[in-house]
Amino acid sequence: MSDPLITDSRATKDIISAQAKLIGKWDGIRVVLDAIPDVLLVVNGTRQIIFANQAALEFFQVRNLSDVLGQRPGEAIGCVHSHESPDGCGSSKSCRVCGAFEAIQKALEGQTTTEECRILRAGPIALDLKVWAWPFEVEGERFLFLSIRDISSEKRREALERIFFHDLLNTAGGLHSITEILEGSTPGELRELREVIAGLSEQLVDEIQSQRDLLSAERGELHAQQRKLNSRDIVSRVIGLYLRHQTCDGKSVQTAEFCQEVTFFSDPALVIRVLGNLLRNALEATPLGGTVLIGCQGIDAVTLEFFVHNSAHIPANSALQIFNRSFSTKGSDRGLGTYGAKLITERFLDGKIDFTSKPREGTLFFVRLPRKCPA
Repeated sequence: MSDPLITDSRATKDIISAQAKLIGKWDGIRVVLDAIPDVLLVVNGTRQIIFANQAALEFFQVRNLSDVLGQRPGEAIGCVHSHESPDGCGSSKSCRVCGAFEAIQKALEGQTTTEECRILRAGPIALDLKVWAWPFEVEGERFLFLSIRDISSEKRREALERIFFHDLLNTAGGLHSITEILEGSTPGELRELREVIAGLSEQLVDEIQSQRDLLSAERGELHAQQRKLNSRDIVSRVIGLYLRHQTCDGKSVQTAEFCQEVTFFSDPALVIRVLGNLLRNALEATPLGGTVLIGCQGIDAVTLEFFVHNSAHIPANSALQIFNRSFSTKGSDRGLGTYGAKLITERFLDGKIDFTSKPREGTLFFVRLPRKCPA
């Protein structure tokens, strides 16, 4: 397969128009394809749309074919990466790991193929799509049928089920084990066990609330409650949540040496949720005996930055997908931590989240939030 960063030049408007008319000449094609409930596109050899059925127009949130004619699929969908390069969809680094782009490339080589892909729209709004691609010819010209199905709800349900079964069963199992050893324990042991039970119960409630917050965020139903906060206090509270968490076993969490005390206005529960997600991800990526650092600093008079550092390096291909929904480097039962952190930060806290990762320096996630209470 050719290098996905090498982009073909686009067909001119005249060529696109002629190709659209060529496809449109098929007797009854519009009626038949409009009856199909899935998104169906015809793209040409330069990956530009020359036909879209009614389901596709509704999915793209446009009224007429002319609104997307000549665009590439990622541009019509609104993929955030389609604007990262002047050449548009198919030309950014993130396109290397896009299942839709891979399906199109294979089909252009003559293969019929099916791929899944994760698309991130502005907002951020995450989509999981299944893409089928079939090559065909009309009057000697190569075209592709692309059928696209939105499987976001299916993936969301599967991910939540896996996470709930993984996290809740582990925590509930811990509680059950402790209850079995309560009988016959000494008063001193009972005091220690009560602390452990309290910690596990807190984890159980937090895990349920975490998934509730994520679902509410995706529906746009979260409401940030602005309060005056202290950055070091927030860091201490986040660390306290994870000191007895199973992901911290054999590892340590410490306040970074550089951790400023900054006053800012935000929603404490959501800020703690975001930083907790990042801290948990960092702990899961950290080997036994390792340390995760969390700190904060004032960037300027209007911006505060929290940061979480661990020694692990994220490979380049994984780094390109780190904020995509359902993507994880840690297994099939993970994959919502960084996505959830980005969703809450950028849609509900008016902030920005990003990261750097280098082999010798490890991985640093940082969350930048406004310091002042908005008018």
